[in-house]
Amino acid sequence: MKRLTLLIVLVSILAGGWTYLNSTEEFAGRTGKGCSFCHRSASGGPLNSVGIAYARNSYRYPIPPRILRKSETISTPFHRTMRLIMGYIHLVAACILVGAIFYVHIMIKPQKLTSGIPRAEKKLGMSCMFTLLVTGIYLTWYRLDSPGAFLESHFGILLLTKIILFALMLTSALLAITVVHSRMKKNAGGGGEEGDEISRSNISEFDGESGREGYLIYRDRVYDISGSDQWEDGVHFGRHRAGGDMTGEMEGAPHGEEVLERVPLIKKLAGPGNGGGNKSKVKRVFIFMAYANMVLILLILLCVSSWFWGFPIASDKEAEAAIASSEDCMECHRGESPGIYHDWDRSVHSMVGVTCSDCHQRKPGGETVSIRHLEHSETPVSALVTPNTCAGCHPLEASQYSRSKHAHTLEIINSMDKWMLDGMNNRIERVSGCYACHGSRVSFVDGKPVEGTWPNVGVGRVNPDGSLGSCTSCHTRHRFSLVEARKPEACDQCHLGPDHPQIEIYNESKHGTIYHASGDSWNWRTDDARWLAGRDYRAPTCASCHISEADTVKRSHDVTRRLSWELQAPLTIRPADFSTFPSGTHWRLERKRMKTVCLQCHSPEWTDGHFATLDSVISNYNEIYYGPAKEVMDGLYSSGLLSDKRYFDEYLEWEFYELWHYEGRRARMGTAMMAPDYAWWHGFYELKHRYLLFMEEAEEARKSGSRRRFPHFPGKLRK
Repeated sequence: MKRLTLLIVLVSILAGGWTYLNSTEEFAGRTGKGCSFCHRSASGGPLNSVGIAYARNSYRYPIPPRILRKSETISTPFHRTMRLIMGYIHLVAACILVGAIFYVHIMIKPQKLTSGIPRAEKKLGMSCMFTLLVTGIYLTWYRLDSPGAFLESHFGILLLTKIILFALMLTSALLAITVVHSRMKKNAGGGGEEGDEISRSNISEFDGESGREGYLIYRDRVYDISGSDQWEDGVHFGRHRAGGDMTGEMEGAPHGEEVLERVPLIKKLAGPGNGGGNKSKVKRVFIFMAYANMVLILLILLCVSSWFWGFPIASDKEAEAAIASSEDCMECHRGESPGIYHDWDRSVHSMVGVTCSDCHQRKPGGETVSIRHLEHSETPVSALVTPNTCAGCHPLEASQYSRSKHAHTLEIINSMDKWMLDGMNNRIERVSGCYACHGSRVSFVDGKPVEGTWPNVGVGRVNPDGSLGSCTSCHTRHRFSLVEARKPEACDQCHLGPDHPQIEIYNESKHGTIYHASGDSWNWRTDDARWLAGRDYRAPTCASCHISEADTVKRSHDVTRRLSWELQAPLTIRPADFSTFPSGTHWRLERKRMKTVCLQCHSPEWTDGHFATLDSVISNYNEIYYGPAKEVMDGLYSSGLLSDKRYFDEYLEWEFYELWHYEGRRARMGTAMMAPDYAWWHGFYELKHRYLLFMEEAEEARKSGSRRRFPHFPGKLRK
């Protein structure tokens, strides 16, 4: 029996753990249970607090800004470890309690418990319920952020129901082992008005085995030897067994009846044959409470089963209407724009039940465009999807992104780029070029986007709702593929060309060589939502170094992190000193994080040597090339040989700009990403050539007192 009980407990633990491990989007795809069952309210929309709490425990959805402080606290390794320990103890205690209750009802039967719950079962049951109470309080606090979260989803309602049932069971158990149990013991002792419960006819039921009470009769008195060390499991020195009359056996014992003074006297019998096996009112109450607890535990198990395998306990007309509306969208797009439909149909969003209306539904006060659907009625939908929309389910990513250089890149070029500041390119050149990557300032008139501000998916797009950027810059519509975003091709639309040729640099590097040789065999989509070097890929991509997790470094959509130098600036400085967009980070900490990424595949000596080379290259560029050239430019401006009214209308301004913006960046970035051809031939070699021509032209301007100008400059903005 003990082995069978142990087997049941182990199977329950393994089964429960397996279910939690499969609580991912792949699990949702196999079972057909979408996010809305527990992550979102019945009417759809963004994650509710229950869904966000679930994110902390299993699948890696993020935490919204309103509870970021608590999230940062409970997301520490200590709290995650505590959650694992508490959850494991909670599960084990539940399995043991259920086993004990079934054992009492099936093997012992409540009708035979004439003096209450056996001592062993009582201690085990109360210990388990106390453990469940303590661990349950911690786990509930860990998962929920407010009492209202209980009513926000089907899962919340199930959890609240389970807590109420457990409270009833705990109250019933406390009454059973205190008030009812004491009355039964009192009645069993003969002093109660309910009648006798122990007699010569049923004394055999109290044999002390399997945790039952142990009684014996001596001279018409009933003694309780359950707590005596001399009567282990109801047996005394292997010869005498509880549950009978010991009067005759005392004569041959090496001791007298004085030893019975050490154990409780619980009843005096009136005489031989005094039975009284009638069930008392107290016993009937006890039996009722025992079976009531059995029903309660079955209902609790039903709640757990409903959570794991689904049980539609609620219906919501608004949710049904949203689903119907989305079906109209799908029906139309399937025929008119099959690319959109099939991209969505193959996406994770489709797999977990995120429909068109979830992303494109009208937001309060948001910009809309009227779309005529199949019933020929006007359906207002959002004209664009912004990071605020995505934050409904991905708030941590949206929050991290909002702090990054990507989100502020339009602000950066508007405040430092001479093309923008001095109006040296016109509107269409900006729209088709600069704004395509850096982002536009989207505006609407009468519900329609203003031409030139839309369409746009620039990383720094300024949206009407105040959010910055476009998630579809990297997670392209409507597949929103994580695999695409992990590959370097996701970045090559913007990070290429003469001023920041990161994709060309990557392709030349050994990292890029390995990617092109074996990337098709890498594990781009993992079951545990983690993407790890060595296990899933051989060499890093852009995402590996700047976004993905690595050992102790958490993943982050803030690409400003892990940078120890600001390589796009004319003079290489620390990111925190970049006046256009100070990072708010400390370069030593960020370098340590980046080194952690490198150490996944490289030795400490290799890693330290690489960064030492990078630091030397930066000093070489700052001191030998940029510093002297900048000093010459400042002298020409102060002497009046160059005009500071506009940029690019004079030859030396153009040469100086390309010196740091083209060759200077390529030399630094080529070194940082280990592409020697870009560090030298496209970098310092061309930088050296540009520097010599620049210095020669500057010297000629000083000697002649004049400079070369471009009076007929094309494509200027009018002021």
